[in-house]
Amino acid sequence: MKIKDIISFAGQNIIQKKTQSTLTIIGIVIGILAIVSLISLGYGVQNYIKSEITTAGANVISILPSKDFGGPAAGKNFNDRDVNAIENIREIDEVLPAWFGSYLLEYSDQKYYGSVLAINPSKYQRIYAQTWGYELYKGRWIENNDKYSCMIGYTLATDSFDREIDIGDKITINDKKYKVIGILEETGNPRDDDAVVLSYDMGSELFEIDDEYNVITVVVKSGENVVSIADEIEEELEDSRGDENFSVLTAEQLAESINSIFSVLTIFLVGVSSISLLVGAVGISNTMHMSILERRKEIGILKALGAENNTILSIFVIEAGFLGLFGGIIGSILGIFIAKTVEYFAKIGGYGLIRAWISWELIVGVLVFSFVVGVLSGYFPARNGAKLNPVDTLRGE
Repeated sequence: MKIKDIISFAGQNIIQKKTQSTLTIIGIVIGILAIVSLISLGYGVQNYIKSEITTAGANVISILPSKDFGGPAAGKNFNDRDVNAIENIREIDEVLPAWFGSYLLEYSDQKYYGSVLAINPSKYQRIYAQTWGYELYKGRWIENNDKYSCMIGYTLATDSFDREIDIGDKITINDKKYKVIGILEETGNPRDDDAVVLSYDMGSELFEIDDEYNVITVVVKSGENVVSIADEIEEELEDSRGDENFSVLTAEQLAESINSIFSVLTIFLVGVSSISLLVGAVGISNTMHMSILERRKEIGILKALGAENNTILSIFVIEAGFLGLFGGIIGSILGIFIAKTVEYFAKIGGYGLIRAWISWELIVGVLVFSFVVGVLSGYFPARNGAKLNPVDTLRGE
């Protein structure tokens, strides 16, 4: 029997049993749409973060007080001595020490748990406006002499409370009121879009800190080797702190560190969603087993006409592969739709970093994977069917 005849025969079997085939395909569809949507969103976020960090901040170095990036900060925080050690490096253009924390914010009789960034105002404006290209949505940049004043992110101003926060309004933090003097344009970074920015003097009062920083941002002069400067910063901080428990990350390293966290999360979620794909594979195996039992006489006739075991095996294996492939096609379409829908609503909600990554490699890979899952699921039932004795099947035994 020619390959096109085998394919035709397998396709006819699927069409003849529409209800059974549809129910079997649904299991594959659910698994594939979950995998496609999660991979699409996971890699979309990673690609966006890497692009934004490496493009806008190629000459920026981030310094954190712990080796365990993404985990709890186990190391001691930085102080002015550490900042001075970094500032003494000639190739550095700007150093911005800061304290980043969370606090309960109150506005218009509502409460919201948001981020607070305490910084040197003049350095903050130079780095965020000139280096990263941040712009104002309303108002002005915070200045060194501003007391009990703050800037806020776009999402915090427009979406976090029932009533939008405008210039001149006051938000309450720890029973103290801070006047809003500036609102940043939407950046797509939740940390900045959802934050309150205070001068370090106000922040030290709020967080009860003095000469203490948990993040330092460094801007390297144009044309200098960022990697070699990062190595020099490490050496200076080791001498200043007397330990090596801190992280000095270039833009590319920072992007890779963030992406590694998202990769682990994406793999975990895909692994969980694969359980439904496993259920779909069991469904295909069960369908093929039932199909073989129902078509024993048909198998006997084919073998009586000279069909070999491999031919019978091929018919049922390809039929199972088609069930997986059809489920993969439908699941991919629905998965892309879900991913794009999430991206759309995330953008409306102010989370511009959530992007859907769609590529032909993803689609082709998923379709091949779903076909292989179908083939493997149908192989063992098909092998048993191919071994049936034609005489027994024609007798109805």
